[in-house]
Amino acid sequence: MSWFSILPDSLIVLETWIVRLFILLGVLTIGPWAILIIYDLVLYIVRAATYEIPYVGGRARGRQRPRAPSLAERPSGRPRTFSLSGTIGSGGENEEDEGVKQRKSKLGLSVEAPDAVVDE
Repeated sequence: MSWFSILPDSLIVLETWIVRLFILLGVLTIGPWAILIIYDLVLYIVRAATYEIPYVGGRARGRQRPRAPSLAERPSGRPRTFSLSGTIGSGGENEEDEGVKQRKSKLGLSVEAPDAVVDE
């Protein structure tokens, strides 16, 4: 390591251990993510391969071919809409939308908010 080192020869052991420490930290950081990605790829390949096996696979049982999940399409087939228009600039009375009103009515809560609270 003497050609690539900027430290004197007396500190080569320290430099070696620092390099080993950083390699260990890199493996601890990247390792779990790499394992999960490899597991996901292997699982997808196994599922796609077992679909074709006669008498056991998905085609023999009448199931759909496995597909990777899509961010643009729901499982029902309808496209997803990505929008922030309902949250930007809304103020006042429009904050409580129809979905919240429907949930409140299902729970038996009052849908209309009281105008004023009177202590008696």
